[in-house]
Amino acid sequence: MTRLRVSSFLLVFAAGLLVGIAIPLLSYAAKSKVTNLLTTALSTEFTPEREVLIDIVEIPPNQKLDWHWHPGEEFHYYLEGNPVIELADAAPIVGKPGTVGHVKFKQRHQATAGDQGAKILVFRVHTKGQAWRYLDAAHDHDVDK
Repeated sequence: MTRLRVSSFLLVFAAGLLVGIAIPLLSYAAKSKVTNLLTTALSTEFTPEREVLIDIVEIPPNQKLDWHWHPGEEFHYYLEGNPVIELADAAPIVGKPGTVGHVKFKQRHQATAGDQGAKILVFRVHTKGQAWRYLDAAHDHDVDK
């Protein structure tokens, strides 16, 4: 009887260990996809040291992006899904297809997609020459170029 309990315990422990390892790996494999449509400098007479980036951001169902910020103003047009954009110091933006959102200069934020995933057209007026995104230093020190 004791051998059966030990075997059962080891089996449950091993299964839990495998699940604990598999979930982060599966989550990592399902990260967002960013497709750059345009990067171009703005007129120096109008806005020196600024450029425009236009991207399509696709977030798989039930996924969250890392907390991050951009060296620019960010404007969203929600194409698909119902993403929630959590803002560090403001009420969240609940995106619905056909609506728009705005993330202020250097404002920390995180996007979450529901069961349908999300597809967002992002228009950013950006500080020229800077990385397009900086992960939140409190969580990660990586920089995306």
